[in-house]
Amino acid sequence: MTSTTTGTVPDPATAHLRPLPPTAIAPVRLAGIGHYFPGAPVTNAHFEQIEALGIDDAWIRENTGIVSRHWPADEKERAVEMAAKAVDQALEAAGLGPDDIDLVIGTTSTTRPRTNPSSATNNYMDISLPLQKQVGLRHATCFDVTSVACAGFMYGTATAAAMLPALGMRNALVVCAENPRPILNFDYRYSALFGAGAAAAVWSAETEERGLLDVALHADGSYFDAFDIDENDKMLMRGREVGAVGPKLLSHVGREILERNGLSVDDIDWFVPHQGNLNMINQVCATLEIPREKLLTNIQERGNTSSVSIPSCLSENIRAGKIRSGDLVATIGIGRGFSWGAMLLRIP
Repeated sequence: MTSTTTGTVPDPATAHLRPLPPTAIAPVRLAGIGHYFPGAPVTNAHFEQIEALGIDDAWIRENTGIVSRHWPADEKERAVEMAAKAVDQALEAAGLGPDDIDLVIGTTSTTRPRTNPSSATNNYMDISLPLQKQVGLRHATCFDVTSVACAGFMYGTATAAAMLPALGMRNALVVCAENPRPILNFDYRYSALFGAGAAAAVWSAETEERGLLDVALHADGSYFDAFDIDENDKMLMRGREVGAVGPKLLSHVGREILERNGLSVDDIDWFVPHQGNLNMINQVCATLEIPREKLLTNIQERGNTSSVSIPSCLSENIRAGKIRSGDLVATIGIGRGFSWGAMLLRIP
């Protein structure tokens, strides 16, 4: 058995965190999941042509692990339009229709009023309400979770799992959609990181099985300034701070969710981390002693898709038959703030 303890001196980034017991989650299961990536792959050659960046394909691969990413080819294809395609996949996989959905939780970190609105028909930035209209989710209660960025899928899932039994609802959609290109500053090398896409998951309370086994969530606002928006509404990321602290937080929460459920790395079939940077992923895997054959990634072809990264990686591997019924999956991710967490789920 691989140990999940290290015996090392507590790191200042995580020493203040209080241990919590496993979450008491009412039975919900992952009924269906879908994903969508727009346009043709944008290879690293695109960035070689931007002289101010001074980077090439080799530099991008070495520092991020990314070979390509996707951006919409049509400016009318925005977050909501992409999300609708992922929702169609998820509903089909779940064997449900729009009228079966009682709750929609949207999450995005890249939309902006006017400069990068969520929909081609409106200048606002939320996705759940325009998505309700576009897909015909007429019975659903809708709202967005936006402040946690890349951790949005885990925060949205935890919220859905709590609301379904509390409000007597049956089925919830957690929908993630990102279109970063309009807010990227191509004077900075980090612009090569980010890709667009959407993913959607149907969580159903119509079950006696506990598919979602545990969720651990944390936040530390002392790192709030690691991400910002400049005077031109472009994204700012202090990459060195993210790279220095992020792996510590991810390793801590990964170890936490295993230990409080009496599990080791050997008990997990698949680990799906936030696809932020392949070097960061490898660092976390080394700390937790996760074998490469248990790790699932799509950052190489999709880039960092923020909140979309974890659910799209799940969806791609479920649809490819790599993740199978009965598999135990652990996800770990980190977003703005910092906000970070982990989930344990059993695939139905």
